[in-house]
Amino acid sequence: MLIIPDIHGRTFWKDAVEGRETEKIIFLGDYTDPYTYEGVDIWEGLQSLREVIAFKKSYSDNVVLLLGNHDLSYISNRLPRCRHDYENHDEIKSLIKENISLFDILHEERVGNRRVLFSHAGILPDWLKKNEMIFGKIKHGEEVKHVNRMFHDGNIYGPLGDVSMYRGGRLATGSCVWADIDEFINIMPEHLPGYFQVFGHSQMPEPMITDWFACLDCHTAFTLDDNFQFTQR
Repeated sequence: MLIIPDIHGRTFWKDAVEGRETEKIIFLGDYTDPYTYEGVDIWEGLQSLREVIAFKKSYSDNVVLLLGNHDLSYISNRLPRCRHDYENHDEIKSLIKENISLFDILHEERVGNRRVLFSHAGILPDWLKKNEMIFGKIKHGEEVKHVNRMFHDGNIYGPLGDVSMYRGGRLATGSCVWADIDEFINIMPEHLPGYFQVFGHSQMPEPMITDWFACLDCHTAFTLDDNFQFTQR
């Protein structure tokens, strides 16, 4: 399978997907809000979102689109904004809302005998526990279905906006679209028993791959093969 971490208007994903359209392709979110110091114009975030949605519609059975904190900030005032494209806000909001059925928050795949959980920033059990009054009791192994169902019912925008002290917030734990890599480094594994997690969100020069998670926000795509090897494309 092919994994596409944070795009932010960059075009690396186009070369990565060429010729792989029949494979499973998982986008980890954050299509919008470029880093202008990289030479990517702000409008290119909007264009990336348009193109990713069109790609999903062309290869709907193979392509998974997850939402990141930047994307979600356009459709809910309950999520913090950072590097927000106010000029194109209305169009980005309409694009996501009109195509919301194409997106999820979490995704799961089986790779060999391992359950692999994909999200934008990684999911921590303390975040689920903190919001138990909203989520209810989630049967272990059903986290993906439960969270996605509640998202599409419009019931978890508040919890998705949880930001920890590691990211300038006031909470101990961030949400699955806001958690920082240091929150994973500083807790004892396994953070979510039975899963290997794959996420982006925390930008770094090289991927961080451990026995229980992979953080891949490195401006490049990755393949994950049946032998559980990650390879930069």
